[in-house]
Amino acid sequence: MVIDRQMLQRVVEELIDNPRRSVQRIRELAETEENYLIIIREIDRLEGQLLCARRLQVEATLSLVEWFEVLEYFQWRCAYCQIRPFQIMSHIAPLSQRGTTYQNCIPACCHCRGSKQKEYSAIKKYLARFQPQLENEDRAQSLLPAETELAATED
Repeated sequence: MVIDRQMLQRVVEELIDNPRRSVQRIRELAETEENYLIIIREIDRLEGQLLCARRLQVEATLSLVEWFEVLEYFQWRCAYCQIRPFQIMSHIAPLSQRGTTYQNCIPACCHCRGSKQKEYSAIKKYLARFQPQLENEDRAQSLLPAETELAATED
């Protein structure tokens, strides 16, 4: 998926300046109907996940800007297989434990999300970006649950 970064930046800046988004204004800034639908879909996806986290009384701090940064980092592809386009927001550690945060949310395809065997190399590289923010090096590794735990978790 190719999305114009400058257009996306304009939309994000507009949403930061005016959190009560105007659908018409987002449509204007998006420039195309396809871009508009992508932006609205991701806003709705993020709001839904934040609502779930709040209901569970866990951290719900992922912003739209951060979610788009994660999507760009993984090139709008599944973080696990890095082949298929992403379809869902997945939590590395269970939502009920780590919430919906920049360090815990990644894009995934439905196939990989449901699979018991996942490749962690791209996710470990992504988590390494947060290493200075973590108390110690072991903490980053503990963010990845065991494979059996991943298969049992629900978003």
